[in-house]
Amino acid sequence: MANNVSFFITADSEVDFTKEFKMQTYTRTWEDSSWEVTEAIELEKQPFMENLGQKWSLDDGDSWLENGYDWYCENVGAKWCNIEEVDEIQVYGYSAWSPPIEMLGHLAKYMKTGLRMNYEDEFRNFIGVAWADPIHGDTSYEEIEGDELVEQLCEELGIEELPDDFEWWDEYEDSGIVPQEWMDDAVDNWFGEQ
Repeated sequence: MANNVSFFITADSEVDFTKEFKMQTYTRTWEDSSWEVTEAIELEKQPFMENLGQKWSLDDGDSWLENGYDWYCENVGAKWCNIEEVDEIQVYGYSAWSPPIEMLGHLAKYMKTGLRMNYEDEFRNFIGVAWADPIHGDTSYEEIEGDELVEQLCEELGIEELPDDFEWWDEYEDSGIVPQEWMDDAVDNWFGEQ
């Protein structure tokens, strides 16, 4: 199974992301209940991703993207990507193995505003920030490896390496440090410094 990379996208200027994404609303039903769900349509059908070499096939009236894996890797930056939430000020989603940096560039160019994306591998193998400019959609990024954060934690705890039976959620030997909380703060601080 692929590692999920979660991401948050924000803009340099005041924008409303809900006006930039095509959304769909449908009714979900379970047992005796039903409710409406609104979500973003697939990335390959979003207006900022149009005309990027998509080839469509028809099967029983449904169209699907040919060579979707390759198209996503080249134009999104990951083999798949889901947009989970779109509101006025941010976009949240997750992708497989890598952040959708190429998608960020297409979105910035389409919206004509600079964008920032914070992203994090689910096992904190890497944490990063990507930026996209509004003119050409050019992107850049900065990353830190999870091992670097573990080294910093070990230094803080005064140990060479984490023992095999290390407890992330327990206070470490009366130090006042709960390693998982320390790590969460370190990630937040790193994002803030970028």
